[in-house]
Order: sequence, then C-alpha cells, then structure tokens
Amino acid sequence: MRFAAIALVFAASALVACATNKYENDPDYDTGFSDGCSTGSARTPGAPVTKPTRDDRLWQDSEAYRAGWKGGYASCSPGSRGDTPGGDRDIGGRGDR
Repeated sequence: MRFAAIALVFAASALVACATNKYENDPDYDTGFSDGCSTGSARTPGAPVTKPTRDDRLWQDSEAYRAGWKGGYASCSPGSRGDTPGGDRDIGGRGDR
C-alpha cells in the first residue's frame, strides 16, 4: 500500500512537470521570466536591496509578462518562499516577516 501511494505521487509529479505553460510561445513570458530571474538572483541574503528589474508597461498590460516574471523570480531566488517585491511579504522588510 505504501509503495502504491509513493508511486502515485511520483506519477502525478511527472505529469505536472510535463504540462505545458499556456504562455509557452509568448515572448512577453520569456522577457518577464528573465526580468524576474534577474531580480530574484539579486536578492541574496546580505546583499543590499535593489529595485526590481521590471518593465512597468508590460507588468500592467501583459498577463504573460507577469506570469513569467513571477516564475523567474521564484526560480532564481535563493530560498524563495514565493515572496514578490511590493507584495504583502516583500523581502525588503515590509509585510509579515
């Protein structure tokens, strides 16, 4: 029984990993991911807090850019808990930290 449960979790994880992103072919997603990753990798503990790398026009107008930025930030932040600069749990010292 335990093996079956582990196998089920593994299979579900594999299917999720294979899922395609709805913004897969959108250049705004790629740009957002790059900008979010740049911001996330700059947020290293002990480093000075920097302004996020973000295209404000695309952030306002493009859902794909916002999704890419958030994904890039989450992927490139060391020890990220999904914090987003300017959000309720901003690394910059505001919020519930």
